[in-house]
Amino acid sequence: MKDDVRSSSVTISVTTTPDMAASLDGRLIHPLYSTFWLAYHAEVAARKAIEPYFDEGENALGAGIELEHRNMCPLGVRVDITATVTQCDGNRIICSLSARAGAIEIARGTQTQVVLPSERIQAMIARAYEQHGVQLPQKS
Repeated sequence: MKDDVRSSSVTISVTTTPDMAASLDGRLIHPLYSTFWLAYHAEVAARKAIEPYFDEGENALGAGIELEHRNMCPLGVRVDITATVTQCDGNRIICSLSARAGAIEIARGTQTQVVLPSERIQAMIARAYEQHGVQLPQKS
């Protein structure tokens, strides 16, 4: 991992759509931007914040996310999600997360990723499939 990752920050922008509404088992619960989709977009921003800084043969695994959904966000609204690297502890990278719709704070939190050699990650994936007795999908 390149050292200048410590100053990395990425903002992605999404416009909330009906498929991002709070739904469970195909049933609409609330016509609002769901925490599920918010977490997904936060993961995307955090990954984009560190990916350009991988050394050859490195990759990362998500190790945790903590997200506090602070305000409701209607559908059809643009949300800016920012991930900023705030801590590098060995191979653990922590990003602070902020989601805003204009001046309104929608959410905040942190996301942790662990950087490892790609070969090690592939071995871990193969072992997980083996432990569960499931065939590893073939790359297409």
